[in-house]
Amino acid sequence: MADYQKMYAVLCSAVDEVIDPLERIPLALSSARILRAALARAEEIYICTAEEEEPEPPRVRESTIEILPPKK
Repeated sequence: MADYQKMYAVLCSAVDEVIDPLERIPLALSSARILRAALARAEEIYICTAEEEEPEPPRVRESTIEILPPKK
């Protein structure tokens, strides 16, 4: 299964790293602003969807409770 959290972190880290230098280049300023807005929107989506996820209830099996690890 694809690890979307890890992909998000890698991509957003790279974008964040290049935004400041791009903003110092006059011809790249509009591109830097687009990247910054996309980064903020991606963060907003990530936070909102992470809050919506509900953990699975524990499964009962032969009078024991199996605690499942959090979904990644």
